Amino acid sequence: LCVELGSEHTSHRSPRHVDSVVVDQGTQPMAELYFELKPLSSNRGAVDYTALLAGQPQRKVANPDGSFELYRIGDAVAARNIHAAVYDALRLLKDV
Repeated sequence: LCVELGSEHTSHRSPRHVDSVVVDQGTQPMAELYFELKPLSSNRGAVDYTALLAGQPQRKVANPDGSFELYRIGDAVAARNIHAAVYDALRLLKDV
């Protein structure tokens, strides 16, 4: 099997003879909605990590005019499975 190895980050390509190929395409977070809502939220997307680690409710207020709290979880952080998003939400909001 002859393949051409390269990267999207450089123009360098090199042909190789190999027995097998493993492909990792990587993923990008889907954070567009998070960044659109961030300036409108009361906490501007910030997390109080001291409260999070102590198991206390989130109380950050960076924008008193904001009408909702916003937290970056799941695919807004990194492309991953639903279990990771649910676990993020549980850790942040279990004490609300």
